[in-house]
Amino acid sequence: MTLNKSLKNTLEKRLKNNPMASKFDLNKSDLYDILKAKGITHLYHANTVSTSITFLNQGHLLSRKYVQDNNLFQTPQYTDAKDKKFGIFDDVFLDFIDIHKEWKKHDFYGPFLFAFDIEILRSDLIKTLRITKKNSSNWKDNEPEKDWYYSDLSEFNDNYKKENKRNNIGSMIILKDIDGKLPLRPYLSKMIFDNPNLTVNLKGEKKYLSNLLGAKLYEVVNDNNYIDIKRELRHKHNAFQCQCWWEYNVMHLVRFNNLKRLFHPKP
Repeated sequence: MTLNKSLKNTLEKRLKNNPMASKFDLNKSDLYDILKAKGITHLYHANTVSTSITFLNQGHLLSRKYVQDNNLFQTPQYTDAKDKKFGIFDDVFLDFIDIHKEWKKHDFYGPFLFAFDIEILRSDLIKTLRITKKNSSNWKDNEPEKDWYYSDLSEFNDNYKKENKRNNIGSMIILKDIDGKLPLRPYLSKMIFDNPNLTVNLKGEKKYLSNLLGAKLYEVVNDNNYIDIKRELRHKHNAFQCQCWWEYNVMHLVRFNNLKRLFHPKP
């Protein structure tokens, strides 16, 4: 009951002081307490290698709109038209979980993962936030916003990290008031890159893909002064109990364009 009463008071004050505020804008401090109690220490953003290189070069996670408006590079995303229609094209998204680790399969959004310390929620970088009830790619035109977003953190607290793991993936943070960019520093604590365990042909020579990309990513990290940030090669030697190596091998054989979308370092 304490959380409900606290949240209600917060929302009433915010709506009174700012008539444009939404009931779906949630209190970040209350969310911080909930996540800490659930043992969640990081927030995540996965993307393709090429889009992640854009983020590293710019020093920020960037919205799709910001990248487009500033003539930067990003890989195409099938949800762009829907995101524009639903008013989230200029928003930045953060996951509560490492989807690859949780589901033991590759992350659809990409093999490069940014992990932020949860303390970012207590910083001035984030003012308000929203939490989705399901992935925005599954939103429908005829649905009310209450089917998309939580308006009550106690409901989120009751539902999240329960038996339905699919709901855990659908629930994510949407940041709407940051002008399309979230600084990587000082809360970026780790970068994780998938080893797809593939050998590719480069100018007539066989090369291990993670070695090729690792060299390129190290160059980008070094040029942008991120050497001090912890870096991890996921499944360096094996992918025990994870489907990703099999999935990446299938892409290499029959869906090469998708493999290229995920791993190619430049347009």
